[in-house]
Amino acid sequence: MQLYVGGLSNDTKEKNIVELFSSICPVQLVTIIRDIESGKSRGFAIVKILSEEDGEEAIRQLNGVVLRGTNLVVRKMPETLPGEMEFREWLTDHATEVLTKVGVRKAQIIVDYGCGSGTFTIPSARIVGKQGKVYAFEARSDLLERIKERADKEELTNIETVLSDRSKPNTNLQDESVDVILVYDVMHEIGNRRALLEELSRVLKGDGILSVFPMHMGTGSMLDVMKECGLFCLRDRYSPPGYKAASEILNFDKCQPTW
Repeated sequence: MQLYVGGLSNDTKEKNIVELFSSICPVQLVTIIRDIESGKSRGFAIVKILSEEDGEEAIRQLNGVVLRGTNLVVRKMPETLPGEMEFREWLTDHATEVLTKVGVRKAQIIVDYGCGSGTFTIPSARIVGKQGKVYAFEARSDLLERIKERADKEELTNIETVLSDRSKPNTNLQDESVDVILVYDVMHEIGNRRALLEELSRVLKGDGILSVFPMHMGTGSMLDVMKECGLFCLRDRYSPPGYKAASEILNFDKCQPTW
């Protein structure tokens, strides 16, 4: 089981976490997530426990306890691949830069599929401006409410939130009406990926861009899915200069018909 351990003080070391968790159960791995550029702690760590039972017991006993002056948050999280968490944190800090690199421009129509709390929805809305629009699709209504609150605070009127059902990936958007589609840190949760990709291909313009961050899957697995699907062709990939993670930003064009 993989656990998220948040609320770490700046001076907390891996050995401090190992000592704490080892009092409950055997620990397989502890990694404090650090900023790619500065090397400073991001305030949370990944802890891998050998068994589900031990992991649940660690959550029960350690969630809320004080370590080096701060209260810990301990909860279960999906398994991650090497470098992904650091990359995700970097993406959060550099969202506008990344979106510009992907190809988001003024007056475009954007779909942020699986938008979460709006990490990329809000900066996309800033970039496209009043002449553009961002459709924010998310399966959790509480996260959509957060986006609405953030949009109201920034007076962004070009965001439309959509409560989605990931088992039925119909967007109800017009054919070839979207310039850029973002699918960041959500593809691993999609049961019928082909159905989703077919829908995204339908609504994406002929010269549009599908941008995917396949966290929890990895670049190789995502490319395999795309090859099998046959609807999109890799345009380019993007990651922080000099940094290597199991998952990268993958940008795709629509494949042109061969007939």
